[in-house]
Amino acid sequence: MGGGADFEYLVKLRKIAIHRLLVVMFLFVSLQAMAQHQRKEITGMVIDTAGTPLAGVNVRLTTILDTVLTVTNQHGAFRFADIIAPEVRLMFSMIGFSIQDRTYQLDAPGPSMQLLPVVLRPQQNLLKEVVVNRVKPIVIKPDTVQYNLDAFNIRKNALLEETLKQLPNFQVLRDGTVIAHGRQISRVQVDSKNFFGGDVLTATRNLPAEFIQSLQVIDYYGDMAHNTGVKEGEPEKILNIVLKEDKKRILFGQVTGGQGTEDRYIGSLGINNFNDGQEFSLLGSFNNTNTSLFSFGSPSGGGGRERGNVDLTGMMDPVDGLNTTNSASVSFSDEFSGKVEVYGKYNFSNRKNYTAGNSLLQSVFDSYTIVNQEEKEILTDNVNHLLAWDIESRLDDRNYLKVSPSVSYSTSSTDHRSNDTIKTHRVVSERVYDAEDETSSPNFDLDVLYSRMFSKPGRKFVLSMQGKYFRRNKLENINDYFESENIHTGQPVQDGTYQLAQQVKSNNRNREGRMRASFVEPIDENSLLEINYEYNYTAIDSRRSVWDMAEETFVDSLSVDYSYFFESNRVGLTYQMEKSQRVKYMLGFAVQPLYLKGHTLDTDTHTRYHNVNLVPSAGMRFRINDESELSVEYLGTNNQPNFSQIQPIRDLTNSQNIIIGNAELKAEFINRFTARFRRTKLGMGRFFEAQLAVNQVQNKIVTNRSGRPNSTVQETSFRNASGYFDMRGYYMFSTPMAGDNFQLNLNGTMDYINNISYINHEKRIGRNFIYSQAMQMRYSLEDIIETELNSSYTFNRARYSLVYSRGRDDNAHSFLVGLAGKGYLSDNWAFGFDLSHRLNSGYSSFVNANPTLLNAYIEYTFLPNNIALLRLQGFDLFNENTGVMREVMGTDILDVRNNRLARYFMLSLNIRLQKYPSKKS
Repeated sequence: MGGGADFEYLVKLRKIAIHRLLVVMFLFVSLQAMAQHQRKEITGMVIDTAGTPLAGVNVRLTTILDTVLTVTNQHGAFRFADIIAPEVRLMFSMIGFSIQDRTYQLDAPGPSMQLLPVVLRPQQNLLKEVVVNRVKPIVIKPDTVQYNLDAFNIRKNALLEETLKQLPNFQVLRDGTVIAHGRQISRVQVDSKNFFGGDVLTATRNLPAEFIQSLQVIDYYGDMAHNTGVKEGEPEKILNIVLKEDKKRILFGQVTGGQGTEDRYIGSLGINNFNDGQEFSLLGSFNNTNTSLFSFGSPSGGGGRERGNVDLTGMMDPVDGLNTTNSASVSFSDEFSGKVEVYGKYNFSNRKNYTAGNSLLQSVFDSYTIVNQEEKEILTDNVNHLLAWDIESRLDDRNYLKVSPSVSYSTSSTDHRSNDTIKTHRVVSERVYDAEDETSSPNFDLDVLYSRMFSKPGRKFVLSMQGKYFRRNKLENINDYFESENIHTGQPVQDGTYQLAQQVKSNNRNREGRMRASFVEPIDENSLLEINYEYNYTAIDSRRSVWDMAEETFVDSLSVDYSYFFESNRVGLTYQMEKSQRVKYMLGFAVQPLYLKGHTLDTDTHTRYHNVNLVPSAGMRFRINDESELSVEYLGTNNQPNFSQIQPIRDLTNSQNIIIGNAELKAEFINRFTARFRRTKLGMGRFFEAQLAVNQVQNKIVTNRSGRPNSTVQETSFRNASGYFDMRGYYMFSTPMAGDNFQLNLNGTMDYINNISYINHEKRIGRNFIYSQAMQMRYSLEDIIETELNSSYTFNRARYSLVYSRGRDDNAHSFLVGLAGKGYLSDNWAFGFDLSHRLNSGYSSFVNANPTLLNAYIEYTFLPNNIALLRLQGFDLFNENTGVMREVMGTDILDVRNNRLARYFMLSLNIRLQKYPSKKS
């Protein structure tokens, strides 16, 4: 027994010795392998799902022999030096975000390695016996406001559009337009990728709210600024949707069909497949209910409210006329080989519109006013095709390329008939106008973005190029006849009868190009210097041929063959400093030579214009505290004249308003000052934002109107003028009251425009002031009732520096009050209504309308998980829907009233489709 025990002991010692030998050999080989690797510097950046750099992220680097820990700086950047290993493992962690674990091979040549940005997603924890009583509803980040939907009472089975109406500082118009923080959302992303090419309506009326973890409203300054880090100009508002982790692989959609009175109908189908970043969508719709493109039976019939910057309620359909729309679209996105992403879409739409209305145009002159009262009917038929694609590629660790081509082709036909009564203090004219036109427009756009990062962290080179080609071919047949007589005697005036029968053929071709190159050099951790160069050009060729159909002759004096070219070069420096997390400022200066030329092919007309603009720029963002922020910015930009303003011909398409182009026009230069203040009380759910923007325009392109003696005809030409400026401001305030179920929203806008125009070659000033104030009180009790009380008031005043107009009352008032609600009778039955009344005063008497609108519906849900919805709804039950609008243009005041979709009833069925992958897959 003793010998056996000794033998077993020796065997055990032998195994231990062999094991240790193998470990030593493994370490020796590993060290030998690592000895062949040079020391490397590893740098990278950590961002959130909105693309915002994250400061304070813990980054742990692990190799075979060592572990190193660092923290990202205020720019989200991290750095490891003197790393020797064939591969490293990086772990990224931060409270509130999911941990990311990555492994990298260090086999790339060179002493440094720049990693791709690492995206941290908000954390989702499912812990036993832990109850989360409250989730922070709103999180404020630089250029981003994030809404965590778990903190809001979102009704089960609600779509995103319905959810947005319940969030503070969001407004949704009936046509699906989304307003966030006072500005329109221009496109939508899902997990930082454009969903259906960024189409807002497609996303809001197809994505179920239960799929969404958070919504991010982002001020996006463009791909160029996103890559350089230098942000200037006015950003667009985009909405980024962050999906829940368990909803990234799902097949979903919906199908809708409905039939109503007055031969109304609607039908649609939408299928969407998400598969861990791969997305495929197929959509189609047809209807004659003025439903916007890609509307799939969402609850916009009852309970949908018109909401804009001034109106937070009202079922007034914002679309004039009656529309029949057929549309189809397909979208696809995928990632190939981890370095290339491809996403694109194809859209088709065919929209037919019939509009009948009347209008009154007052054109104010020195001693009299021309009043044009018109009754019109317009039929249009538009067909559009659009193919847009994006290809993004990480060529390697330092080089990024994005190519975005798009091709579109559209055709339209229009039939315009009108009867006009045109009066001055001496003459009255009766006019009959009939015009038909056919138009086709092929277009091609190409955008290219290239970015290179250097071994020094923060050093970048970014190149952006855009090219556009646009062509429009138009054929018009115009019949215009009017007779004029003395308003006091009733006798015909001399040369008071006019008859025109013309055929006009136009061929316009536009080419636009833009290139911007930027080199960014970091000075230290808190500042950088950008050297940039920008080149712009616009080239236009236009051929216009006119035939007199009565005489069957070619009219040489009204025809033209004209070429126009605009070119600018801009060289500038921009310095950006972020002294702390509270103060950030930017200073810039640029020199911009301009060159503009034009000529007719017969060389009778030549245009040449040279100028050099000195363009300073400045901006400051001051974070007063964790809840308040103030930003101020100045920027100078150019705006060149369009073709209708510079073509050197007389355009007699409208015999009552003859247009004369001016080939000597100069480009405008715009000075823009913007100030914005934002305050958010997160603990109280309170939000306030205000903005004021002032624009001063040098060489403003204005109209020069002249009237003919004893005639109602006027001629309009164009010229440059000084003295134009405008001030535009808005504010928004939102706060819960008496608990989270009651919400108060206030919204106000103010515009003051000091417009310049010329009357009979003498300078005149027109001052237009528009003020709007709106209030919304919203109450909701989950699965019981949702209700809103709304009101808004708009004041529009116009004043002119004309002797004749002094003392005139050109004030218009509009007041709107509305009440809307939805009640849940049980788990399956619900009803809703929308009642609004509008009071208008100060408009032209025949345009004035004070409609009362009532919409109501009742709906029933059935089948498992209530995937089917049957709805009976009535629209405009009082049959009073009309559209009223006032527009002030220089010394012109235009009041318009058009027909809109009137009373009808509809029965519709909507079925939601949803399928999750099996656990095995």
